[in-house]
Amino acid sequence: MKHIIYKIFFIFALASIIHIPILNIARIYLVIWFVAGLLFFLYHRKVTYELFHLKWLIFPLFLLVHIVSLLYTQNLSKGLFDIEVKLSFLVLPFLFYLLSMYFSQFVWVAKMKRLYLISTSLIVLFLTFRAIYRYVNTKQIACFFYNELSAMYHPSYLAMYITLSVIFLLEMWFSKKSIQQGFWFILWIAFFLVFQYFLSSKAGILVTSIVLFLGSWYAILIRKIIHKSLIIILVSVIFVYLGIHDNYRFHSVSQSIQSAEQNVQTTESNAVRILVWKAGVDLIAQHWLTGVGCGDIKDVLINEYAKRNMQGAIERKLNLHNQYLETWLSTGIVGLILLLTLLLYPLYKAWQSRNLSWLLFIVAVSLNFLTESMFNTQAGVIFITYFYTFFIFVSKMDKK
Repeated sequence: MKHIIYKIFFIFALASIIHIPILNIARIYLVIWFVAGLLFFLYHRKVTYELFHLKWLIFPLFLLVHIVSLLYTQNLSKGLFDIEVKLSFLVLPFLFYLLSMYFSQFVWVAKMKRLYLISTSLIVLFLTFRAIYRYVNTKQIACFFYNELSAMYHPSYLAMYITLSVIFLLEMWFSKKSIQQGFWFILWIAFFLVFQYFLSSKAGILVTSIVLFLGSWYAILIRKIIHKSLIIILVSVIFVYLGIHDNYRFHSVSQSIQSAEQNVQTTESNAVRILVWKAGVDLIAQHWLTGVGCGDIKDVLINEYAKRNMQGAIERKLNLHNQYLETWLSTGIVGLILLLTLLLYPLYKAWQSRNLSWLLFIVAVSLNFLTESMFNTQAGVIFITYFYTFFIFVSKMDKK
């Protein structure tokens, strides 16, 4: 029985990366993997001091701050739901800790990355063929853009999944000895960039462009890879130009800033973000120390929107669309410090270990936090926590 549980946990660990970008399946899969992990742990009953290292504890501590905020939360049901959404903060570090302690010599990281690339590629192909099918039936060009293209996915989250695929491909491209050897990887990158262009997520286009640009300069300055890096820089310049110049969602940005000042009832995404950020900053000034509690934050925001007559924000029941502001208002200064530590610690470790994929992943997440409250949904929580702990696991393997 012990040997069977050992194998089940190992197989679920290896295959987990396939399911992470797949909506609904990811959380179900995670529950099954966690049960296998618990059984495996009960058979071994061995915990080392390694489990209490900051790299494994930072997410559980972040969850703990949210749990503590329940003590001064009035809307306890919403607070408990928020904790439920964030349970992966506890589960995934535990699972990757077990993986690092008992299986690190058997895990093929390169193959896991390729499995993720295959998974996201199949999702992109499915959504593309779905858009074509719908266009044939409706003749609506909108089928190929934004919400209509992303279907059940939120465009910003899907764009983040694709950005990580580009990061993995970039690393593979740079690892090849010649341009000819990596030709298929550059085509694969182009495949994702074309979809990213049609997806029309402003954050997705900008973050992916920044990732390509930073990755290229890193390769030039640190690894002395010149020709390949120049090709990627050219690709990133073309992508960001087309993505911004030809994207209708960027055209309205300047007008949105003006409309936010003139029309507080707007529902336009750019303008309403500016309004909710202003409201959030003012609320943080009043509750900067402890926050308002993870259960009360939505109620507090809605009340503030009502005071400001922000009907568009009220109708859509908007969060702060900024993880830094969301965390600060929800859990106070301690929560914000933990969030920043959560980003800065691996950033330092990634730079120290010269792990380009890890470095760019943290950059991408940090930038996405500026425009989305990504820890409010399991689509963000599971994805970010999984790859955060995945890269920590990889860094531990590299030291062996």
